[in-house]
Amino acid sequence: MKSWLEQLIKKEEGQALVLVFGLLTIGGLLIAPLLAHAATGLKAGQAQEEKAAEFYRADAGIEHGLWRLLHEAGFAESLTPENPTVQYSVNLSGKSILVTITRLAGIGGDTLSLNVDYTIPAGHQLELRVTVSEDDHCHFAYDTTAYSAWLQMPTADNTTLTYYLHNNPTPPTGDTDAQPNLPMDDAQPTAEDLYNYDQNFDSSPGRRVEESRGGPDGLELKEYVNWQTAPYTSDTHFQGAAVVNLYVAPDGFNYDNEGEFTIYLRDYDPASGTYTEIASATYEVEEDQWVIPWHSTAPEGKYEIQASTDGAQLNSTAALGFGYLRILSFTNEGG
Repeated sequence: MKSWLEQLIKKEEGQALVLVFGLLTIGGLLIAPLLAHAATGLKAGQAQEEKAAEFYRADAGIEHGLWRLLHEAGFAESLTPENPTVQYSVNLSGKSILVTITRLAGIGGDTLSLNVDYTIPAGHQLELRVTVSEDDHCHFAYDTTAYSAWLQMPTADNTTLTYYLHNNPTPPTGDTDAQPNLPMDDAQPTAEDLYNYDQNFDSSPGRRVEESRGGPDGLELKEYVNWQTAPYTSDTHFQGAAVVNLYVAPDGFNYDNEGEFTIYLRDYDPASGTYTEIASATYEVEEDQWVIPWHSTAPEGKYEIQASTDGAQLNSTAALGFGYLRILSFTNEGG
């Protein structure tokens, strides 16, 4: 029996080595493609990470352009109808981003004419009152060098009296609550900044006027804005086309919205507290109120911002209105 077992064991000598060589051969056949697959996956992951990094760099370029439009003094105004595009590079983590900003259109400063033929007695005041009749609300800007809103009144002796619309105090030095009976006179605005003129109603720059169903009387303060001259020292006969220049932004500063506001010219008698209407007219804010060419001092407008890197290109359009920036579109053009 012992001899038989010894012979059997001797016959199995070397089989383990054969098994090891077999496993090594199979492993060798499998490891090469597995390593190749892992390398391919690693390269794909690295490429995806780099693509994502390029996208984020381009996105940073878009943000840089938007920041300049909203915060850099004089930048938006420098994009004129004659030279509407600026291109520059910014560096992020050693990588260059090419940013191109184009002003597509701007705000023109809307004017509205009213025919007048009326004599304001001495001691009375001329009032300009604005109400909004559609589109929920509108924002009005005035009393700055960029938003120099005014009323021009033609007199019967062929002269024109220009009244600039102010806030109180003027020139503005900070945010205020909404106020009735704002001043208008011949002093041109000197303030550079547009403040919030109705901080008790709204957080946006300028003056917001809510939609009203009636008017011009019997309204809450948030439903109108009005200006008055000082009392006239003598009878003054106005005759001809009165012109009002206003800066208006529709509901939500969305220039795809429509709106409607009404202007009233009235004779105010401070002794009796009564009004006599001289003239009125309604103006419609239609869709896409941007114009070409635009008012060079007002930054309001529609802009296109493009940011390009070696591997990405992003495009964005934005509307700037009274210190408020609204993104209209954002697209990935690839790269």
